[in-house]
Amino acid sequence: MIIFKLILSILIIFCSARIGIEISKKYIQREKELYEIKNAFKIMETKIRYTYKPLKEIFEEISTTVDTSVANIFKNASKYIEFKSAKSTWENAIDNTNLFLNKEDIEIIKGFGKLLGKTDKLGQLSEIELVVSLIDKQIGQATAEREKNENLYKKIGFILGIGLVIILV
Repeated sequence: MIIFKLILSILIIFCSARIGIEISKKYIQREKELYEIKNAFKIMETKIRYTYKPLKEIFEEISTTVDTSVANIFKNASKYIEFKSAKSTWENAIDNTNLFLNKEDIEIIKGFGKLLGKTDKLGQLSEIELVVSLIDKQIGQATAEREKNENLYKKIGFILGIGLVIILV
């Protein structure tokens, strides 16, 4: 009976600690996705500046270059850009991709679509620079949130597991 209680106690602590780790991952993922989006915009800036490729091809290339779900934004946008306006294609691509970003992050990224395909080359480049600078601010906030909350949720999960074991035993 004691061995059963010991195994059950270890299992409860392990599971609750694992839940805390899973919750903390959203902060890590948000920061990672913001870095990937920034990288994607820098690639887009280079492609617009030095090539004369259409947005569809640029989006396709970016989707093969960046990692995570950020690639899906560009993949979805490249699929539908011929059938819809650039703005609605961009917004739909963001809405139909599972991201760990918060509302403010998404609004910044969606804001890029307002002028997408409507301005000349210099206008597009300045819009990309603006979005990258706003993303840099969001990365700073995401880093601060991750540093604050990552360990907090891991510790809370572990402590709640110990608390459950104490209550049950």
